[in-house]
Amino acid sequence: MIDDILKKVEQYNTIIILRHRNPDPDAIGSQTGLAAILHEVFPQKKIYVTGIDLPVLNWIGKMKDIPDSTFKNALVITVDTANARRIDNDGAYKQAAEIIKIDHHPNVDPFGDMNWVDDTFSSCAEMIFSFTEEISNFELTKEIAAKLYSGIIGDTVRFLNGETSYRTLITSAKLAKTGINISKISLQEDQMSLQVARLEAYILDNLQITDSGFGYIVIRKDTLDQFHLADGELDHAVPLIGRIDKVKTWIVVSEKDLNRFRVNLRSKSISINGMAEKYGGGGHPLASGVYVGSIEKVNKLINDMDNFNKKELKV
Repeated sequence: MIDDILKKVEQYNTIIILRHRNPDPDAIGSQTGLAAILHEVFPQKKIYVTGIDLPVLNWIGKMKDIPDSTFKNALVITVDTANARRIDNDGAYKQAAEIIKIDHHPNVDPFGDMNWVDDTFSSCAEMIFSFTEEISNFELTKEIAAKLYSGIIGDTVRFLNGETSYRTLITSAKLAKTGINISKISLQEDQMSLQVARLEAYILDNLQITDSGFGYIVIRKDTLDQFHLADGELDHAVPLIGRIDKVKTWIVVSEKDLNRFRVNLRSKSISINGMAEKYGGGGHPLASGVYVGSIEKVNKLINDMDNFNKKELKV
């Protein structure tokens, strides 16, 4: 499949790499890492990474603003994006001549003209690393390695979650062998602003945990605004609840806009992406997300998650 993708890239002068909305380190690392790889192999081609710039992740890689007309007759490659509606683009990408989808989520929406989807990988960055091993005489630079390593430890939560595999660790070791500062990257992903620290204190103080081991917190807009978070900073607090031994699954609900709730679903062992799909979202078995349009639906989801826990964990 990698060979087929590279042959397809050879056919185009302009390649645009996209990722999902509300990007995480894996999305940015995969996007900018793939761009750097293709720049090395095809230095004569125009290769762009674009989407909403998220300052908290600029240390991995920055986006470039391009006019919509750039997409015409271009090849678009999406990374770490399970379905078309999550592509971080207002629709200009539809002008592209062809779309290649590279993703490690369950393939619920094979929207690409070519789809390389494999949910056995821990992260999309781990998939992108495969390119470096399929290209003859390719030299893996520290710049590329740092981007991909950032993506891997982002999606595995620094190798804590169940999707970390032997292949993940071997890949990470090969990236570390380039001489990147793996401690610095881990610290970068682990550090938080004072605003996030205060949010975490609020979460711990207001968290609800049911008898089934389901933890949840609902943060309404007026409360969320008090923390003055930068875009993407709330995501840093999502894993916090999972550190509590009694919690088996959990959700963090945040109302960024009036009556528009973002729900992050997480689990330590049982698959919860089916619950996200039920409400119109999706994701990994142990980490998924969805947007819901009312507090009534949020309350229903909370009740469904509690009942799901009781059934699956036989509480």
